[in-house]
Amino acid sequence: MKAFPRAAFLAATLLIPNWPAMELAAGSAPAKAPQTNTPPPKPTVYVSDFEIDVLPPSPATQRPEDDPQKNASRLVDLMSTKLIAALQKAGYAAVRMHAGDERPDKGVAIRGLFAEVDNENHWRRAVIRTATDSGKMEALVTVANLAKPDQALYEIAQLPGNEPKPGAVITLSPYVPLTKFDLSKDANEDVFQRIAPRVVNDLTDLLRANPAAISE
Repeated sequence: MKAFPRAAFLAATLLIPNWPAMELAAGSAPAKAPQTNTPPPKPTVYVSDFEIDVLPPSPATQRPEDDPQKNASRLVDLMSTKLIAALQKAGYAAVRMHAGDERPDKGVAIRGLFAEVDNENHWRRAVIRTATDSGKMEALVTVANLAKPDQALYEIAQLPGNEPKPGAVITLSPYVPLTKFDLSKDANEDVFQRIAPRVVNDLTDLLRANPAAISE
C-alpha cells in the first residue's frame, strides 16, 4: 500500500483562496503580533461515508452469505470508523456523516470514494461483485473547508455507452486535490488502521501551516 506524495495533499489548502496582503502606511513599521504558545482550537471534522458501487447478484442464486453489499458496507464502515478514531485520538471533535445528513456550514470535511483503474487506464468507481471480491482498488481521500461550497470529486466520463451505473468510468476533478491509498476489496481492519492516521497527520500538518485556514 502506498500514498501519493504528501506535498500534493498539503498543497490543497482546504480549497480556500489566497488571503490579500495587508497594506502598510508609508514609513510605518509592521506591527508585531503578540507571542503566544497557545495553539488555535482544532476544528470539528465531519467524515462522510465513502462512495462504492455494488453489483447486485441474481435473485435466483442469491444466498445471504453471498451478498456483496455486506462486503461493501464493511469497507465503508471501516474507513469511516477508523478515521473517526484517529481524529479523536489526535484531539479533534469528529462526527460521522451519512448520505442524506444535513451539511454543516463550518468545520472540515473528509470525504472520498473507492475507485479502480481498468485495463484501458480509465478510472472507474470501484465495484464489489461478490462477498469475497479481492480485486485491487484505491481509496481517494480529500479534505475541504465546509465554509466553501462543495466541489464534485468526479464526473461520469463522456464516453460511448458509459452511464451512471456500477463501475462507471469517471473523470476525476482537476480542482479537488486527492490523496490515493492502495488497498484491496477484501482489505482487513489493519489496512484502514494504517491509512487513517496518515490522513489525520496530513490534516494536522496543513492546519499547522495554515492556522487561519478554517474558522469555527
